[in-house]
Amino acid sequence: MSPNLSYLLTNNLAQVRGISQVVAVSADGLLLAWTDGLNREAAERIAAVAAGMSSLLNGAARDLGAGPVEGNITHLAEGFLILRAVSNGASLLALAARGADIACVTLEVARFAEEVAHHLTPAFAGSLAAAGPSR
Repeated sequence: MSPNLSYLLTNNLAQVRGISQVVAVSADGLLLAWTDGLNREAAERIAAVAAGMSSLLNGAARDLGAGPVEGNITHLAEGFLILRAVSNGASLLALAARGADIACVTLEVARFAEEVAHHLTPAFAGSLAAAGPSR
């Protein structure tokens, strides 16, 4: 698989009808990739939100004895934030339009998360940092 995860996000998930933006975040909250249309600063802030959401939801699930979080849908005035957890603790956070087919969007985000899970690690983030800025 190509090491350019941002390219994969843009050319796979962002092509799903209704999805406009996606960030990929490692288990320790490092921004790994983001779709075209976001600048790095915005992507960093959104990655922090994704990491925080994942941490808070997993803490609540743990306290409730409900097992780990697999995903979350947050209803916004103009759309939906879709958080998809990956088995290694990483996550994807996607913005979907208000009229999007949420079942289709969540299915595609989950499918993509499974395909790239082995890349969503702090080690991958380190290799990106060592390679220098790509945008």
